[in-house]
Amino acid sequence: MTRRRMAVLLVLLTVLFSVGFYGIGMYWPETLPAKGVTVPIPLGASDAQSITSLARSGVLPYPRLFHLAWALAGRPAMQAGLYEFRGSVNQEQVLHRLIAGQSTPLNLLIVPGWRLQDVVREIRDSAPYLNRRDLPQEEGVATRLAHLGIGAEGSAEGWLFPDSYRYVPGTTALSVLRRAYVRMQHELQALWAGRAPGLPLHDPYQALILASIVQKEGAPPAEQAHIAAVFLNRLRHGMPLQSDPTVIYALGGRYAGLLTAQEMRVDSPYNTYLHAGLPPTPIAMPGFTSLMAVLHPADSTDLYFIAQGDEYHYSESYAQHLKQIRRYLQHAGGAVQ
Repeated sequence: MTRRRMAVLLVLLTVLFSVGFYGIGMYWPETLPAKGVTVPIPLGASDAQSITSLARSGVLPYPRLFHLAWALAGRPAMQAGLYEFRGSVNQEQVLHRLIAGQSTPLNLLIVPGWRLQDVVREIRDSAPYLNRRDLPQEEGVATRLAHLGIGAEGSAEGWLFPDSYRYVPGTTALSVLRRAYVRMQHELQALWAGRAPGLPLHDPYQALILASIVQKEGAPPAEQAHIAAVFLNRLRHGMPLQSDPTVIYALGGRYAGLLTAQEMRVDSPYNTYLHAGLPPTPIAMPGFTSLMAVLHPADSTDLYFIAQGDEYHYSESYAQHLKQIRRYLQHAGGAVQ
Protein backbone atom coordinates (compact mmCIF):
# COMPACT_ATOMS: atom_id res chain seq x y z
CA MET A 1 0.00 0.00 0.00
CA THR A 2 1.36 3.31 -1.01
CA ARG A 3 1.79 6.17 1.43
CA ARG A 4 -0.93 8.13 -0.39
CA ARG A 5 -3.44 5.31 0.03
CA MET A 6 -2.51 4.97 3.68
CA ALA A 7 -3.06 8.68 4.18
CA VAL A 8 -6.48 8.52 2.50
CA LEU A 9 -7.41 5.49 4.58
CA LEU A 10 -6.27 7.27 7.75
CA VAL A 11 -8.38 10.31 6.90
CA LEU A 12 -11.41 8.11 6.20
CA LEU A 13 -10.98 6.29 9.49
CA THR A 14 -10.63 9.58 11.31
CA VAL A 15 -13.78 10.93 9.68
CA LEU A 16 -15.70 7.73 10.45
CA PHE A 17 -14.49 7.78 14.04
CA SER A 18 -15.43 11.43 14.46
CA VAL A 19 -18.88 10.97 12.94
CA GLY A 20 -19.44 7.90 15.06
CA PHE A 21 -18.28 9.63 18.23
CA TYR A 22 -20.47 12.64 17.43
CA GLY A 23 -23.51 10.46 16.78
CA ILE A 24 -23.04 8.37 19.90
CA GLY A 25 -22.27 11.41 22.04
CA MET A 26 -25.27 13.40 20.88
CA TYR A 27 -27.88 10.68 20.39
CA TRP A 28 -26.98 7.93 22.88
CA PRO A 29 -29.47 8.36 25.76
CA GLU A 30 -28.18 8.99 29.26
CA THR A 31 -30.18 7.28 31.99
CA LEU A 32 -30.93 9.78 34.75
CA PRO A 33 -31.55 9.12 38.48
CA ALA A 34 -35.04 7.89 39.29
CA LYS A 35 -36.04 11.23 40.88
CA GLY A 36 -35.02 13.08 37.71
CA VAL A 37 -32.78 16.09 37.30
CA THR A 38 -33.82 19.76 37.65
CA VAL A 39 -31.66 22.46 36.13
CA PRO A 40 -32.49 26.16 36.57
CA ILE A 41 -31.10 28.32 33.78
CA PRO A 42 -31.35 31.85 35.18
CA LEU A 43 -32.28 34.93 33.24
CA GLY A 44 -29.15 36.55 31.85
CA ALA A 45 -26.98 33.41 32.03
CA SER A 46 -24.44 33.17 29.22
CA ASP A 47 -24.42 30.17 26.91
CA ALA A 48 -21.23 28.93 28.55
CA GLN A 49 -22.80 29.23 32.00
CA SER A 50 -25.89 27.34 30.81
CA ILE A 51 -23.78 24.50 29.39
CA THR A 52 -21.75 24.33 32.60
CA SER A 53 -24.91 24.07 34.71
CA LEU A 54 -26.28 21.29 32.50
CA ALA A 55 -22.98 19.40 32.62
CA ARG A 56 -22.76 19.64 36.42
CA SER A 57 -26.29 18.29 36.74
CA GLY A 58 -25.33 15.16 34.80
CA VAL A 59 -27.50 15.56 31.70
CA LEU A 60 -24.50 16.40 29.48
CA PRO A 61 -21.83 13.66 29.60
CA TYR A 62 -19.97 15.38 26.73
CA PRO A 63 -20.31 19.16 27.23
CA ARG A 64 -17.66 20.02 24.60
CA LEU A 65 -19.55 17.95 22.04
CA PHE A 66 -22.76 19.70 23.11
CA HIS A 67 -21.05 23.06 22.59
CA LEU A 68 -19.89 21.93 19.11
CA ALA A 69 -23.42 20.84 18.15
CA TRP A 70 -24.78 24.17 19.38
CA ALA A 71 -22.14 26.04 17.31
CA LEU A 72 -22.90 23.96 14.21
CA ALA A 73 -26.60 24.84 14.65
CA GLY A 74 -25.70 28.53 14.31
CA ARG A 75 -25.38 29.38 18.03
CA PRO A 76 -29.12 29.94 18.62
CA ALA A 77 -30.11 31.52 21.93
CA MET A 78 -30.67 29.10 24.80
CA GLN A 79 -33.73 30.16 26.76
CA ALA A 80 -33.79 30.78 30.49
CA GLY A 81 -36.17 28.55 32.43
CA LEU A 82 -36.54 25.65 34.82
CA TYR A 83 -35.69 22.43 32.99
CA GLU A 84 -36.71 19.07 34.37
CA PHE A 85 -35.37 15.85 32.84
CA ARG A 86 -36.56 12.34 33.65
CA GLY A 87 -35.89 8.82 32.41
CA SER A 88 -33.42 8.74 29.54
CA VAL A 89 -32.37 11.78 27.56
CA ASN A 90 -29.72 12.43 24.94
CA GLN A 91 -27.78 15.62 24.33
CA GLU A 92 -29.63 16.45 21.12
CA GLN A 93 -32.92 16.43 23.06
CA VAL A 94 -31.41 18.68 25.72
CA LEU A 95 -30.20 21.13 23.07
CA HIS A 96 -33.61 21.15 21.38
CA ARG A 97 -35.41 21.89 24.66
CA LEU A 98 -33.01 24.69 25.58
CA ILE A 99 -33.40 26.38 22.20
CA ALA A 100 -37.19 25.96 22.15
CA GLY A 101 -37.52 27.08 25.76
CA GLN A 102 -39.47 23.95 26.75
CA SER A 103 -39.18 24.60 30.47
CA THR A 104 -41.44 24.02 33.46
CA PRO A 105 -43.75 27.01 34.02
CA LEU A 106 -43.12 29.10 37.12
CA ASN A 107 -45.92 31.43 38.15
CA LEU A 108 -46.52 33.99 40.86
CA LEU A 109 -50.20 33.91 41.80
CA ILE A 110 -51.95 37.01 43.17
CA VAL A 111 -55.42 36.17 44.48
CA PRO A 112 -58.27 38.72 44.54
CA GLY A 113 -58.66 40.02 48.08
CA TRP A 114 -55.05 39.49 49.09
CA ARG A 115 -53.31 42.28 50.93
CA LEU A 116 -49.86 43.40 49.91
CA GLN A 117 -48.40 41.48 52.84
CA ASP A 118 -49.99 38.29 51.45
CA VAL A 119 -48.30 38.87 48.09
CA VAL A 120 -44.93 39.41 49.78
CA ARG A 121 -45.45 36.22 51.81
CA GLU A 122 -46.31 34.31 48.63
CA ILE A 123 -43.08 35.53 47.02
CA ARG A 124 -41.08 34.53 50.07
CA ASP A 125 -42.66 31.09 50.63
CA SER A 126 -44.05 29.85 47.30
CA ALA A 127 -42.14 31.45 44.44
CA PRO A 128 -38.96 29.41 43.97
CA TYR A 129 -36.15 30.81 41.83
CA LEU A 130 -37.63 34.33 41.97
CA ASN A 131 -34.92 36.87 42.76
CA ARG A 132 -35.97 38.62 46.00
CA ARG A 133 -32.77 40.61 46.40
CA ASP A 134 -34.30 44.12 46.18
CA LEU A 135 -37.73 43.29 47.60
CA PRO A 136 -38.46 45.40 50.71
CA GLN A 137 -39.30 43.62 53.93
CA GLU A 138 -42.94 43.32 54.96
CA GLU A 139 -42.81 46.24 57.38
CA GLY A 140 -43.44 49.40 55.40
CA VAL A 141 -43.42 47.51 52.11
CA ALA A 142 -46.41 49.44 50.69
CA THR A 143 -44.63 52.78 50.96
CA ARG A 144 -41.25 51.48 49.84
CA LEU A 145 -42.68 49.84 46.73
CA ALA A 146 -44.47 53.06 45.85
CA HIS A 147 -41.12 54.87 46.05
CA LEU A 148 -39.79 52.30 43.58
CA GLY A 149 -42.59 53.11 41.13
CA ILE A 150 -44.87 50.20 42.01
CA GLY A 151 -48.04 51.88 43.22
CA ALA A 152 -49.36 55.42 43.43
CA GLU A 153 -50.60 57.92 45.99
CA GLY A 154 -47.74 56.83 48.25
CA SER A 155 -48.78 53.19 48.57
CA ALA A 156 -48.64 49.91 46.62
CA GLU A 157 -51.64 48.46 48.49
CA GLY A 158 -54.40 47.56 46.04
CA TRP A 159 -52.32 48.28 42.95
CA LEU A 160 -51.36 44.71 41.96
CA PHE A 161 -53.88 43.17 39.57
CA PRO A 162 -54.79 39.64 40.69
CA ASP A 163 -53.66 37.10 38.11
CA SER A 164 -50.99 34.47 37.49
CA TYR A 165 -47.68 35.96 36.35
CA ARG A 166 -45.13 33.72 34.66
CA TYR A 167 -41.43 34.11 35.29
CA VAL A 168 -38.17 32.27 34.77
CA PRO A 169 -35.38 31.66 37.31
CA GLY A 170 -33.50 34.83 38.14
CA THR A 171 -36.41 37.15 37.36
CA THR A 172 -36.58 39.84 40.01
CA ALA A 173 -39.65 39.98 42.22
CA LEU A 174 -39.82 43.71 41.61
CA SER A 175 -40.15 43.20 37.85
CA VAL A 176 -43.06 40.80 38.35
CA LEU A 177 -44.77 43.20 40.75
CA ARG A 178 -44.22 46.01 38.27
CA ARG A 179 -46.04 43.94 35.60
CA ALA A 180 -48.95 43.44 38.01
CA TYR A 181 -49.01 47.19 38.75
CA VAL A 182 -49.00 48.14 35.05
CA ARG A 183 -51.80 45.62 34.45
CA MET A 184 -53.90 47.20 37.23
CA GLN A 185 -53.30 50.67 35.79
CA HIS A 186 -54.43 49.47 32.37
CA GLU A 187 -57.56 47.69 33.65
CA LEU A 188 -58.54 50.53 35.99
CA GLN A 189 -58.10 53.27 33.41
CA ALA A 190 -60.07 51.31 30.78
CA LEU A 191 -62.94 50.68 33.20
CA TRP A 192 -62.88 54.26 34.47
CA ALA A 193 -63.15 55.60 30.91
CA GLY A 194 -66.32 53.56 30.37
CA ARG A 195 -67.81 54.02 33.87
CA ALA A 196 -71.49 54.52 34.54
CA PRO A 197 -72.58 58.19 34.80
CA GLY A 198 -73.25 59.93 38.08
CA LEU A 199 -70.89 58.00 40.35
CA PRO A 200 -69.87 59.87 43.54
CA LEU A 201 -66.20 59.16 42.84
CA HIS A 202 -63.69 61.81 41.81
CA ASP A 203 -60.93 59.72 40.22
CA PRO A 204 -59.84 56.14 39.43
CA TYR A 205 -58.01 55.84 42.75
CA GLN A 206 -61.24 56.31 44.69
CA ALA A 207 -62.77 53.56 42.53
CA LEU A 208 -59.83 51.32 43.38
CA ILE A 209 -60.29 51.96 47.11
CA LEU A 210 -64.00 51.21 47.05
CA ALA A 211 -63.47 48.12 44.87
CA SER A 212 -61.04 46.77 47.47
CA ILE A 213 -63.75 47.13 50.14
CA VAL A 214 -66.33 45.39 47.95
CA GLN A 215 -63.77 42.63 47.31
CA LYS A 216 -63.07 42.12 51.02
CA GLU A 217 -66.77 41.95 51.87
CA GLY A 218 -66.44 38.48 50.38
CA ALA A 219 -69.76 38.40 48.56
CA PRO A 220 -70.37 36.11 45.57
CA PRO A 221 -69.66 37.83 42.23
CA ALA A 222 -73.39 38.05 41.44
CA GLU A 223 -73.95 40.21 44.56
CA GLN A 224 -71.01 42.58 44.22
CA ALA A 225 -72.71 45.13 41.93
CA HIS A 226 -75.56 45.47 44.46
CA ILE A 227 -73.18 45.78 47.41
CA ALA A 228 -71.21 48.40 45.47
CA ALA A 229 -74.49 50.29 44.93
CA VAL A 230 -75.12 50.31 48.70
CA PHE A 231 -71.68 51.81 49.41
CA LEU A 232 -72.02 54.35 46.59
CA ASN A 233 -75.43 55.42 47.89
CA ARG A 234 -73.93 55.87 51.36
CA LEU A 235 -71.21 58.09 49.89
CA ARG A 236 -73.89 60.18 48.16
CA HIS A 237 -75.73 60.65 51.47
CA GLY A 238 -72.56 61.33 53.47
CA MET A 239 -73.12 58.21 55.55
CA PRO A 240 -70.18 56.19 56.90
CA LEU A 241 -69.57 53.01 54.95
CA GLN A 242 -69.49 50.90 58.14
CA SER A 243 -67.55 48.07 56.53
CA ASP A 244 -66.04 45.50 58.90
CA PRO A 245 -63.12 44.66 56.56
CA THR A 246 -61.84 48.24 56.89
CA VAL A 247 -61.72 47.85 60.69
CA ILE A 248 -59.95 44.51 60.30
CA TYR A 249 -57.40 46.21 58.04
CA ALA A 250 -56.90 48.91 60.65
CA LEU A 251 -56.26 46.29 63.33
CA GLY A 252 -53.67 44.48 61.21
CA GLY A 253 -51.99 41.69 63.17
CA ARG A 254 -54.09 42.45 66.26
CA TYR A 255 -57.21 40.99 64.59
CA ALA A 256 -57.89 37.55 66.06
CA GLY A 257 -60.84 36.45 63.93
CA LEU A 258 -63.81 38.10 65.65
CA LEU A 259 -64.35 41.85 66.00
CA THR A 260 -65.04 42.99 69.54
CA ALA A 261 -66.95 46.12 70.52
CA GLN A 262 -63.69 47.72 71.62
CA GLU A 263 -61.99 46.88 68.33
CA MET A 264 -64.89 48.41 66.40
CA ARG A 265 -63.87 51.74 67.99
CA VAL A 266 -60.22 51.50 66.98
CA ASP A 267 -58.88 54.96 66.24
CA SER A 268 -57.77 54.75 62.63
CA PRO A 269 -58.56 56.56 59.37
CA TYR A 270 -59.37 53.08 58.02
CA ASN A 271 -62.22 52.66 60.52
CA THR A 272 -65.24 53.45 58.36
CA TYR A 273 -67.53 53.27 61.40
CA LEU A 274 -65.84 56.35 62.85
CA HIS A 275 -65.00 58.21 59.65
CA ALA A 276 -67.27 59.02 56.71
CA GLY A 277 -65.98 58.68 53.17
CA LEU A 278 -63.29 56.36 51.90
CA PRO A 279 -60.21 55.15 53.79
CA PRO A 280 -56.88 56.66 52.69
CA THR A 281 -55.77 53.63 50.60
CA PRO A 282 -57.21 50.38 49.27
CA ILE A 283 -57.36 47.58 51.81
CA ALA A 284 -56.64 44.71 49.38
CA MET A 285 -56.13 43.81 45.73
CA PRO A 286 -59.53 44.02 44.01
CA GLY A 287 -60.24 41.67 41.13
CA PHE A 288 -61.85 42.58 37.84
CA THR A 289 -65.35 41.71 39.08
CA SER A 290 -65.09 44.09 42.03
CA LEU A 291 -63.76 46.89 39.83
CA MET A 292 -66.63 46.33 37.42
CA ALA A 293 -69.13 46.30 40.29
CA VAL A 294 -68.00 49.73 41.54
CA LEU A 295 -67.87 51.37 38.13
CA HIS A 296 -71.08 49.71 36.91
CA PRO A 297 -73.15 49.28 40.08
CA ALA A 298 -76.63 47.85 40.28
CA ASP A 299 -79.53 50.27 39.82
CA SER A 300 -80.58 50.52 43.45
CA THR A 301 -81.37 53.03 46.20
CA ASP A 302 -80.58 50.58 49.01
CA LEU A 303 -78.45 51.74 51.93
CA TYR A 304 -78.16 48.54 54.00
CA PHE A 305 -77.63 44.85 53.52
CA ILE A 306 -77.34 41.74 55.61
CA ALA A 307 -75.73 38.47 54.60
CA GLN A 308 -76.62 35.00 55.72
CA GLY A 309 -74.30 32.61 53.98
CA ASP A 310 -74.63 33.33 50.25
CA GLU A 311 -78.03 35.00 50.71
CA TYR A 312 -78.10 38.80 50.77
CA HIS A 313 -81.05 40.97 51.80
CA TYR A 314 -81.09 44.71 51.09
CA SER A 315 -83.01 47.64 52.59
CA GLU A 316 -83.61 51.28 51.70
CA SER A 317 -84.27 52.43 55.28
CA TYR A 318 -82.94 51.66 58.72
CA ALA A 319 -86.40 50.51 59.85
CA GLN A 320 -86.49 47.97 57.04
CA HIS A 321 -82.95 46.97 57.89
CA LEU A 322 -83.90 46.19 61.49
CA LYS A 323 -86.79 44.05 60.26
CA GLN A 324 -84.40 42.14 57.99
CA ILE A 325 -82.07 41.55 60.92
CA ARG A 326 -84.87 40.21 63.10
CA ARG A 327 -86.20 38.06 60.27
CA TYR A 328 -82.98 36.51 58.97
CA LEU A 329 -80.38 36.86 61.70
CA GLN A 330 -82.41 36.34 64.85
CA HIS A 331 -81.27 32.77 65.22
CA ALA A 332 -78.16 32.69 63.04
CA GLY A 333 -75.00 34.68 62.53
CA GLY A 334 -74.42 36.83 59.47
CA ALA A 335 -72.85 40.01 58.16
CA VAL A 336 -74.66 43.29 58.65
CA GLN A 337 -74.26 46.53 56.75
